[in-house]
Amino acid sequence: MKSSASRLLKRSALAAAIAGISAPASASFFALAEQNGSGLGTAFAGGAAIAEDASTVWYNPAGMTRFDRPQLVVAASYIDLNIKTELNSASNVLGQPIGGGAGKNPGQNAVVPSLYYVHPLSKDFAVGGGINAPFGLTTEYDSTWAGRYHAVKSDIKTINFNLGGAYKINEVWSAGAGVNYQKLKAELSQAVDFATLCTISAGGAFSPACGAGAGFTQPATPNDGSAKVTADSNAWGYNLGLLAQLPNDFRVGVAYRSKMHHSLSGNFDINTPASAATFANAAGLVNSGATADITLPSSFSISAYQQIDKWALMADITKTNWSSLQELRIKFDSTQPNSVVTLNLKDSWRYSVGATYKLSDAWTLRGGFALDQTPVTSAADTTPRLPDADRTWYAIGAGWQMSRSLAFDFGYVLIKVDDAQVRKVATPTNENVSRGNLSVDYSGSTIQVISAQARYTF
Repeated sequence: MKSSASRLLKRSALAAAIAGISAPASASFFALAEQNGSGLGTAFAGGAAIAEDASTVWYNPAGMTRFDRPQLVVAASYIDLNIKTELNSASNVLGQPIGGGAGKNPGQNAVVPSLYYVHPLSKDFAVGGGINAPFGLTTEYDSTWAGRYHAVKSDIKTINFNLGGAYKINEVWSAGAGVNYQKLKAELSQAVDFATLCTISAGGAFSPACGAGAGFTQPATPNDGSAKVTADSNAWGYNLGLLAQLPNDFRVGVAYRSKMHHSLSGNFDINTPASAATFANAAGLVNSGATADITLPSSFSISAYQQIDKWALMADITKTNWSSLQELRIKFDSTQPNSVVTLNLKDSWRYSVGATYKLSDAWTLRGGFALDQTPVTSAADTTPRLPDADRTWYAIGAGWQMSRSLAFDFGYVLIKVDDAQVRKVATPTNENVSRGNLSVDYSGSTIQVISAQARYTF
């Protein structure tokens, strides 16, 4: 009984929790597109070609050759995530209903900061650096909602340090490269269904070892426990870029960011109710360490920028190679076997167009539109930690040149998220055995983002 019960719990609590790192944010899956304040107003169209401020360190390092004076950029984006949840059904693997309803809006607010600096060393060579957060967001359901055995809280944070250099090869071509150091931290929790775990271990019948109230009593079963994973890691990567300055104020840029291989290491902590203590101790369900290797995706962008009098038109196509993350395999410090969570991701594409209008010497107006594809392939692989679907962006913004040295940029975007479904099915042998069956619809979900940025040119 010890081995089978422990395996069931680990599949449910640790594997599903760290799998929650794959929660979508403002961009596809759990990526964050908000890496500056100026680009938000055009839905980040032309990101690899525009090179209008020091954030080009991130979008295309080759753009640093366009600067003849040092520049510092400080930006922040406020993200408001609203997820509308409709519960269809929830039951355990034995078919018994799970109560608790859909709970509150699990969407949480987040602030995404960024900082960049570019320093030209000569007319042909420049260096720069940036600090930003390319992945992460937070969701939190009610602790008693019907899907609590799948997810309660998901808090994912990353911080990326990017150093780069750029060289102007000739009047047309510039090339750039950078090295990246990235830190990832996660805190993920969910409820643990001890009543079902104990019943399964007892062969599907009530067992006195489960403690008082071991019969499946929903929604307030006295045998619910909780599990939390805290894990962190760091990884190294690189980014490359080319920029072509063509006649008639036309630019084309291409940029590539490498995969980031993270080896997560952390702790699995379980809270067991007194009513289930006898069963938990007999099964050896204890706190332990755990590790998991995940690969964050590489990406490739191609952008165009065309200046026409007071207007500038821009476009971008970005491919994110999420197919590198097909599963999550968890290893334990204890004697428990590996657990595997299947993700079945595909590569995703993002298409954006935008425009700016020079209203005066001081003011620039911006607008943009984007279509952002999800890498999730089926409702069975969609996680309630943050259900992903295709997104449509509607963006506006403005820039104010306050003085020769100081400028401010502002942006707003409304992101409409397509309908999504979670359809988790539990069988005695799959990864949902102790988490249960779950059918949830998500419709009318939106993301609103407000960005502000200050640019100082020395």
